[in-house]
Amino acid sequence: MSQYSTGLSSVTNGSPTVTGTNTLWLANVTAGDSFTVAGDGVMYDVASVDTDTQVTLSAPYAGTTASGVVYAIGTGFTVPDSFPEMSQGDIETATIFTRAMRGIQSKFTALVSDISGKADQATTYTETEVDSLLDDKAAISGQTFTGDIAAPKITASTGILFGTDTAAANTLDDYGEGSWTPSVVSQSNMTGATIGAGSYTKIGNLVFAELKGSFSVTSGASARTLLAFSLPILQSTTTTVVGGGGIIQAPSNLNINPGVGDLTVTNATDSFMSFTSFETGNHTFSISITYREA
Repeated sequence: MSQYSTGLSSVTNGSPTVTGTNTLWLANVTAGDSFTVAGDGVMYDVASVDTDTQVTLSAPYAGTTASGVVYAIGTGFTVPDSFPEMSQGDIETATIFTRAMRGIQSKFTALVSDISGKADQATTYTETEVDSLLDDKAAISGQTFTGDIAAPKITASTGILFGTDTAAANTLDDYGEGSWTPSVVSQSNMTGATIGAGSYTKIGNLVFAELKGSFSVTSGASARTLLAFSLPILQSTTTTVVGGGGIIQAPSNLNINPGVGDLTVTNATDSFMSFTSFETGNHTFSISITYREA
């Protein structure tokens, strides 16, 4: 989605007030936009834009109190449903897509509820018969359904097409959310590399993964520091990384930017980070990566 991320932000646990440093929020942000801190994985709505350096969220910030952190305010949404849109270079891509898919899910819930509320008492159907009737929209009018109507789950065995689209290539045929514990495959010029549990969202054949970890640089600043870690789902060997990025927390922060050799997928199972001219000492990192499955 279109994002405004100039400057840095400061957040306080339990407070809806966000303050900025070197930000111009009055001209670039409006109420209803979404706010997220890099690596947090949670998206908040902006209730009001108070000044160029202050916005108020619609709910208290539930994460850890922090100052001078990277943030993003999403400003692009679909009309009229207000699903968040994604653009090249966005951070927190998994968070954006998870929110969009949950919005789509709520639309399905409302649709089925509307069908149930308008049906008459002429005929009663079992849940199995409902599945058959849903293949024929004309047969739904004037019917009463039994089964899992209060909290419906729609199973589309061949995928989902939206609107009037009939192209097989545009069929959404898979969606999933999960977590995995990335293993450190190899490390060079560093010690103690550890990675906590990561999370991922899979939409079609695109995987959006996020993870955090830490390491210590043991050699001089001119050396090249390397770290390879496992991915949650096999990556296609015929395609390259679609997008990704992250932050290293260090005496001088270093952005991880794919496309310049800093974050690449080297084979079907491992992702590879490399850093140059990096300070010795202990560092933490947060990474988002997008790629196509095998």
